[in-house]
Amino acid sequence: MRQENDNEIPPKLIKDALDRVLNSRGFRASVRKQRFLQFIVQETLTGRADRIKGYTIAVDVFDRDETFDPLLDPVVRIQAGRIRRCLEQYYLTDGANDPVQITIPKGSYVPHFIMAPHAYGNFSQFDDNNITGKNGEDGDFKVSEKLVPEMNCVSASPTPRDHTTPLRSQRFFGIPSRMASAKPALLFLIFASISLTILTIFWNASSIQREAVPLVATTVVRGPSLLVFPISNSTGDPAQGIFADSLTEDLIGGLIRFRNLRVFGADNTIHTLAASTSRDNERATTAEYVLKGTAGQFDGQLRVTVTLMDGKSRRYIWSNTFQRDFTPATLADVRQKISAEVARKIAQPFGVVYEEEARASADQKANMLSSYECMLRTYQYWRQLTANLHAQARTCLERAVQVDPLYAEAWAALALVTADEGRLGFNRSSGRPDPIAKSMQLAQYAVALSPDAPLPLRALGMSYWLQGEPHLGIATYERAFSLNPNDSDLLAELGRCYSLIGAWDKGVPLILEAYARNPALSGWYHSILALYHYVHGRFGAALDEAKQINVPESVLPHVSLAMIHAEAGHPAEAAAEVEKIQSIDPQFADNAQASLERLNLAPDTLSRIADGLRKAGLFGRAQREASEQW
Repeated sequence: MRQENDNEIPPKLIKDALDRVLNSRGFRASVRKQRFLQFIVQETLTGRADRIKGYTIAVDVFDRDETFDPLLDPVVRIQAGRIRRCLEQYYLTDGANDPVQITIPKGSYVPHFIMAPHAYGNFSQFDDNNITGKNGEDGDFKVSEKLVPEMNCVSASPTPRDHTTPLRSQRFFGIPSRMASAKPALLFLIFASISLTILTIFWNASSIQREAVPLVATTVVRGPSLLVFPISNSTGDPAQGIFADSLTEDLIGGLIRFRNLRVFGADNTIHTLAASTSRDNERATTAEYVLKGTAGQFDGQLRVTVTLMDGKSRRYIWSNTFQRDFTPATLADVRQKISAEVARKIAQPFGVVYEEEARASADQKANMLSSYECMLRTYQYWRQLTANLHAQARTCLERAVQVDPLYAEAWAALALVTADEGRLGFNRSSGRPDPIAKSMQLAQYAVALSPDAPLPLRALGMSYWLQGEPHLGIATYERAFSLNPNDSDLLAELGRCYSLIGAWDKGVPLILEAYARNPALSGWYHSILALYHYVHGRFGAALDEAKQINVPESVLPHVSLAMIHAEAGHPAEAAAEVEKIQSIDPQFADNAQASLERLNLAPDTLSRIADGLRKAGLFGRAQREASEQW
């Protein structure tokens, strides 16, 4: 039978694990789920794993006849997804301490069996002949998380990081820190096991049938887990229970769009936990964060109170109350807007969870950061946009994609950071003479790994934009935004693109909305608002926006200030900004046209910028004459 570490787990343990799952709350009420899981586990135990295909499951489990076509009837694929999510829900709650866990990797219906780390100490009770390895550390090192399936009993949450993996400062590139001091022989055995696992992954991928999902498209999410308990009805009126349940579903739907958070929803198991006041049930989760809340309708107002807690210590991290007027006609819309606002405050970059995670890893050395923590550092760079943070992010991401090669978001972040070598001039490398082309390669690879993840599409959109294909860039951004309309960064990027091509009436409101949603958004987008006011002759408002750009190491903010001061009649201030431009990039005046054309500016906008820079005194005589032709 196939297993994560290629060691034999005694069949008795697997059968016991199957019985526990079949008798759990998530499976007891569904004969279909029970038959499906029982069939694939028993076939694997009897050595017939090669028989587990969509067709045989449809015939033997769902009683389809010989005319079954998986392309026309998706019953097997749909049920497999539900079972994957319910298995994860079970192992997150009631089954958190089970010695053996059952998973069904995406791309196959053949189950994998994982010995939980805490179970290795009990392995000695079995006959040595049934065990090919007793190394307890093997169970801790989960490189094959790349095959762990998506598991959420309510909604299609992205594939989670295995919840047995040590958290935060305990990780070293995903390896528990206690392993760093392990004996050389032990480390050799561990890494030999890793190599064998990787070979097994690619061997398994070659046998995927046409109805299965290709391995390359598997989405793996790194980041903390969040367990959403059902929002409770605070009114005592049973009729309002439907509203509370709907709010819970809306919250989950908004949260799962953020791929930096593993979200687990509320099923019957969680309702039971939420209703219980016992300390044991309160601690029956291994999730790092827990979200609870109450909701009710009072005299024409909705009142929703939401609280986020640390999943282990039950420390209160954040709480807020939302009150909104409503009518029967607007009830659903208001409920969804509250849910989206809660999701953004919790899950978006620079939101509550981001800040909590960033604090937890702030004191770690760069070479001790996990791939997910490298993403946290990258978001910090995007907030401040300095050359020093750019170098740190690039180094960390380059290491992350080597250690974690299926992490699509890390590849996408590396593409965006690489693009900034050309876009902002940060840390140009002789080894990358064309960082924009390199960024495109990285972005395309990220999208190949995860076609429906917003960040890879954002990186691809930026690459199209920088290669002079603005409409392809906008179309790609739009696709990314459709996958997560709660993403403030994507909203701002769309606003930037529409504004620069001259669609100010469409672009500017998007940027303003992005800042309203997320005040911690990068100050970079103030440059677009400054340009908007500048081309419309509102130089005072343009200066107010330009002073908030806060990217002093890039030449472009100083270009904005120079032209605005010049047009506003501030020659001394304009001259000072010209000096800064020349100190940062002495060749900027010679290359100004090419640099600005890379922004895909509308012709009248480019002409207005050239006028301002000429008045600021940036150009020599020959350059002034050339700029008149822009």
